[in-house]
Amino acid sequence: MKTIFPAIAVLFLSMTASAHNGEDPAAEVVKKRSYVLQYQKEYPAATSQEERIRNIKKQVSTLQSTILLLRNSLIKENRSVRSDLSKYDLDYLVAIKNSLKDMQKLLKQLEAAVDS
Repeated sequence: MKTIFPAIAVLFLSMTASAHNGEDPAAEVVKKRSYVLQYQKEYPAATSQEERIRNIKKQVSTLQSTILLLRNSLIKENRSVRSDLSKYDLDYLVAIKNSLKDMQKLLKQLEAAVDS
């Protein structure tokens, strides 16, 4: 149990997540969010502490990758973060907001996992 928080911290601080392949970050964001939502649906069915922790780690890793993708795309475009000026038709602020909502839900699940 004492290793959960350091492991999560390492995942957050790690910058080893790979960036997107450069084609369409909007499609990548949608795909990554679908993974997170699927992991969140699977979480309540986890029967052991180890399963819950593995699920949480997958969520954190995917969310971290999403944030890195968004950051790299913003740097590459170097334009407004609004979708009307984005060449990929991606509203970065909405995507970041959704990622943060997902992270908030993940943290609540982590809290529940630690308490049980």
